[in-house]
Amino acid sequence: MSFVARERGMPRRSVLVDPAFPSRLKELREQRGVSLRRLGQQVHCSHGFLWDLEAGKKQPSVSVALLLDGALGGNGELSAMVREMSADSSGHKDARDHDAPSGLGLEFAPDWRQGVALAVDLWQEDVQRRKMLRAVGFSATAFMAPAMRWLVSPMDERPSGDGDRLIGEPDVETVKRITATYRTLDNQFGGGHVRESIVRFLQGEVAAMLQGRYDANTGRALLSAAAEATQLAGWASYDIGMNGLAQRYMIQALRLAYGAGDRALGAEILAAMSHQAAYLKASAHAVDLARAAGRVAAEAGIKAIEAESAVLKAQGHASGGDEAACAKALDRAKRAFDKADRTSAPQWIGYFDESYLAAKFGHCFAALGRGDLARRFAERSLDMDGRHYARGKQFNLALLATAHAQAGDLDQASAVGMQAVDAAEGLDSMRARDYLGELADRLAKHVGLPAVREFTERARPVLTAV
Repeated sequence: MSFVARERGMPRRSVLVDPAFPSRLKELREQRGVSLRRLGQQVHCSHGFLWDLEAGKKQPSVSVALLLDGALGGNGELSAMVREMSADSSGHKDARDHDAPSGLGLEFAPDWRQGVALAVDLWQEDVQRRKMLRAVGFSATAFMAPAMRWLVSPMDERPSGDGDRLIGEPDVETVKRITATYRTLDNQFGGGHVRESIVRFLQGEVAAMLQGRYDANTGRALLSAAAEATQLAGWASYDIGMNGLAQRYMIQALRLAYGAGDRALGAEILAAMSHQAAYLKASAHAVDLARAAGRVAAEAGIKAIEAESAVLKAQGHASGGDEAACAKALDRAKRAFDKADRTSAPQWIGYFDESYLAAKFGHCFAALGRGDLARRFAERSLDMDGRHYARGKQFNLALLATAHAQAGDLDQASAVGMQAVDAAEGLDSMRARDYLGELADRLAKHVGLPAVREFTERARPVLTAV
């Protein structure tokens, strides 16, 4: 059997953008007094990508142009400047009013075979048409149907293959070990250093294994390993600001984990969805996804993931400004964490320790404007393995600096901010730059102070590196 989509004879697509689009986008944004960073939060794109759009260095998809129209009140002006062009095998071009890749990867397939086919299609499209997929939009609502399907559907699939190549335990272990290596590199250097490699590994080696011959037991193990690698590709995409593409990887990872019957991994993927939704300010969806993750984790009997789900639920409440609900969820997270036997938890949740939990508490209090409490937990979060989790340490330094700023200690905020800048220099992570950017924005009105000015000048090269 073959799950590989046929390329021959299918139309190829690109976009046709009016040359006036970059200048009109910048004009509309400046008329409304919106920064690139703020606009990026509204349309779920990185500010670096938007800067490239305004500079004419990159082209928007139709879906991104529609989002920009809505955010800037363009009344359809921006989206009218972007048309899709498709060329058939004879080279004939045809303009279309939709963005073909925009729906790719959003479906939670009705059976495991179709799920594998959709995942392989996504991997192939990512390798072959990355520039088009890079700009697909993010919508937290698109997470909800897959999450619901996981919760209500019977987990009774028996994936087996009848291809030529015999797949066994060594093949599955190879996928798991390679994924673990990429996960370590992601934590140390950021998603930009591993994303392309893990996607090519999926598109090449893992896709070939899924087309092989295996029984149901091996099939479950293989789908679980493929789901873990796919989730990591999604996480790396999220880390570098490709949020729409990351969302598609998360959904397909969830479907593969479902086919494998891997409840623990499914809970972890739902938690990752919640994490992304909270980061992109979709607080209500973040809470719902965290609830789903907690329910699945309880079914799997993994207290560590229950604790993670509870703290993510708290973060969703915090980003929505609900202090009472946040406090309740944080208490639940602490109690679940105290009961967790992390020695028996899956290896891929090894990052979830006391320092990680403290950081999440700190982010919650920072979101609520409680710099005094955020500072206390941020300080605790730095008692961590900064060598293996270099990106996490940078996040925690930026969190501590923000907490100092919220508490009114601007000199200390600037000093810790300088450490966060130093930590960011070896990372290819849009989230690392965004945390620094938020700190810089917070301190900008105090740039007359020597310490703040020094931080601002030191941070500028990192913030403009896109």
